[in-house]
Amino acid sequence: MKKLIVLLLIIPNFLTAQVDFNDYFLNKTLRFDYTRAGNADTSYIFFEQIKEEPFWGGSKVNLIDKFNFGDYRIMLYDSTGTKLIYSRGYSTLFKEWIDTEEAKHISRSHYESVVMPFPKHKAVLKLQNRDKKNVFHTVFEYTIQPQSYFIVKDKYDKYSTEKLYGKKNAAVALDIVVLPEGYTETELPKFRKDVQRFIKYFFKVKPFKENNDKVNFWIVNAPSEESGTDIPGENIWKNTILNTHFYTFDTERYLTTRDVNTIRNLAAYVPYDQIYILVNTDKYGGGGIYNYYNLCTADNEYSEEVFTHEFGHAFAALADEYAYGYTDAEELYDMSVEPWQVNITNLVDFESKWKDLTDKAAPIPTPDTEEYCTKIGAFEGAGYVHKRIYRPVYDCNMRSNATKEFCPVCLRTVKAMLDFYSK
Repeated sequence: MKKLIVLLLIIPNFLTAQVDFNDYFLNKTLRFDYTRAGNADTSYIFFEQIKEEPFWGGSKVNLIDKFNFGDYRIMLYDSTGTKLIYSRGYSTLFKEWIDTEEAKHISRSHYESVVMPFPKHKAVLKLQNRDKKNVFHTVFEYTIQPQSYFIVKDKYDKYSTEKLYGKKNAAVALDIVVLPEGYTETELPKFRKDVQRFIKYFFKVKPFKENNDKVNFWIVNAPSEESGTDIPGENIWKNTILNTHFYTFDTERYLTTRDVNTIRNLAAYVPYDQIYILVNTDKYGGGGIYNYYNLCTADNEYSEEVFTHEFGHAFAALADEYAYGYTDAEELYDMSVEPWQVNITNLVDFESKWKDLTDKAAPIPTPDTEEYCTKIGAFEGAGYVHKRIYRPVYDCNMRSNATKEFCPVCLRTVKAMLDFYSK
């Protein structure tokens, strides 16, 4: 038992010990593209391509992920394959799809992509999956030879770019690139104005309001052939640059795209940490996938609230705090371990979540009554499940559009992530 305790103490230090950027990396990005294919029972990874991109937008200090978020993880090791030099957690649309009814009956493939600083020397990349017990397993391994002439080196000169906000170097700022979707050539001035409006929305909300010097906003002026986006349920189809669509998994408001290759190609025009796709429509909806992409519509009455909500998903891995479609928690969660998202709990290990922030006057679980509506507790109904999954407060931007603010539990993680990327 003593040996086990020592091992558990050592592992977090190993995973979070940082390395010197200049010892291992050049100031540009290596992009690794692959296809993930399978169904509800099994999946496989198939290599597609490696690309060199001209900028590295991430921190040069915080190279090893300390958060342990995401359904998947990239682990980059030095030439010996033993020293960890870069890691990041992430999620994808495929992980959401395998929980659908369709995935029980057919197999499909999704194009995916991960990025990392460009290694100076041979490096070993491992792609890992999280299992239901929250343990990561390596499912794919690839040796990167940075001198290989098969690494794609495309030009990035077709579209103009602009830094709309921020003065700091990309290495010490959170860099957000906003990509236009469904804006024609003549509508690009509208895109620029829309982004400026959303930047104002962004800085109304804590912790960005008081940390506006830590953020850069960029745009890439890439027009679409047609205005708008696909709405399959209404038989509306548009020729747009990023191929977005509503009705993802037959949910009308869920706005996504599977065209990850084009997204990455456009984002590479500037240094970036987060990709936000702004869709030129007034229809309600959006989407956000951790360390992958954000989507929001430009002209809906709730676009301001949705903009922040989706950023909570993609930037800080926050879970949705509403119940939707599931009654039994065991349909989605292994109830013997905590969900990995910081803002939901099954109370199996509440100490590891937000117990330190709870109001002493609030019982756990906490009744959904007026008496406790301003307290931090554990309110039943979250993570798409009605029973046995709990959220921190009665309401939060991760639950509804009634508030633009993150609750204290969500805020703590968003602030920690902002500090991580801006160091």
